[in-house]
Amino acid sequence: MLKLASLAALLLATAHSVSGACTNPSIRKPWTALTDNEKHDFLQAELCLMETPSKTRYAGSVTRWDELQALHVAQVQYIHTTGSFLPWHRYFMTVHESLLRSECAYKGVIPYWDEQADQAAAPLYASSIFSAETGFGSNKTDEQGCLVDGPFVNVTNNLLSEFTRGPPQCMMRALDQAQFDLVAQAKVDACTDASATYVDFNACISGDPHVAGHFAVGGIMLDVALSPADPLFFMHHTNLDRLWWVWQSRDLGARLTDMGGINVGVASILTEAQPKSLTADAFVPYFGDDVDNVTTLKHNLWVGDILPNVTIAEVMDLHSDVICAEYL
Repeated sequence: MLKLASLAALLLATAHSVSGACTNPSIRKPWTALTDNEKHDFLQAELCLMETPSKTRYAGSVTRWDELQALHVAQVQYIHTTGSFLPWHRYFMTVHESLLRSECAYKGVIPYWDEQADQAAAPLYASSIFSAETGFGSNKTDEQGCLVDGPFVNVTNNLLSEFTRGPPQCMMRALDQAQFDLVAQAKVDACTDASATYVDFNACISGDPHVAGHFAVGGIMLDVALSPADPLFFMHHTNLDRLWWVWQSRDLGARLTDMGGINVGVASILTEAQPKSLTADAFVPYFGDDVDNVTTLKHNLWVGDILPNVTIAEVMDLHSDVICAEYL
């Protein structure tokens, strides 16, 4: 009877969170749940973004894919180790999806990399996401660490962290099993179970479950600013958003409005990566919080005119008009 009561309460809370305008949520599925045709269509859409000319030309962007990367580079110090880390990346996943659909006519589901399930099932290199035929390329690389197979073998990046353009750099990876083991479900459960507040959960999940996911892939995913150059970035962060939603769903009544943290990251890796020409003042009106250097629901999430800027309050609910998504 107690279990039934708990289930009823959860269903009631979930129903309460669904916006009336969000009647057709975007479906997000683990990569392993997609058919080979669905995987092909998604990968082709990603390649399409890499070839579609930039519309904003922001920070010297040449393609729509460059624009996504430039957004991340521009504010690396303000979207990592800060209160806006999870909300900004949640909206960033929506920006990415919007471009796939508007620029490349993608009509399929949005996949995520269920790293916890893959870590429990098999070695990292054996994950289907690294299939040369139906995935993002195998763990095989040449002597420079460049991919030698898969759909992104000929993709190059030349956007640098100061918005200059360097020589074309191949897509690089260096898979690391020891790092991948740090994304295990037990690590996630520890964050979910022990975190009573958003500040606690954000600090915990942005540790091993987040960082180790980047380090497990290696290559450009190791770069705190330039990592969105690898399409696995979006697979990884969509999963991270799913984990935040799992935590939120345990107490939606309280956690849809639970926010906090600092606005400016102070770690040296962030201050060194932040473009020197772009301080917080460059995003005015950016923060929008009532208290100096404290993240609130009023905090603005800047996405460079690809989509309208929104506040954290507008993305807290996965079923909001702005996000309107559902994880399966």
